[in-house]
Amino acid sequence: MSFEWNISNSEPGCCLQLKGELTRSTLLPLWQQRAALFAENAFLSPESCLYIELNHLQTVDSAGFVLICEILHHYSQYTTVKLRAVPHLVRDFAELYDLEQWLTPFIQ
Repeated sequence: MSFEWNISNSEPGCCLQLKGELTRSTLLPLWQQRAALFAENAFLSPESCLYIELNHLQTVDSAGFVLICEILHHYSQYTTVKLRAVPHLVRDFAELYDLEQWLTPFIQ
């Protein structure tokens, strides 16, 4: 099992790309850094956007879904956040936890 993430600049803002298997057994490093991921980047302004790309995720479990929601919740307080290429598993978890109305505005 492997999981990695990459942060890159995009116009306007930043892009967080998640790759691999976002599961309970792989997400701890990202979970520990979730509130400080972009501390060195000065993109947190109302004019910018954080794009979270999910198209390279192979699998997501409920813990991975919670991490995605936590990142959305935290960074949406500072800037616009958009999810790209949302896998069916993420949408299924949103439906299961009755969060589809909350999640839908974040989906690009």
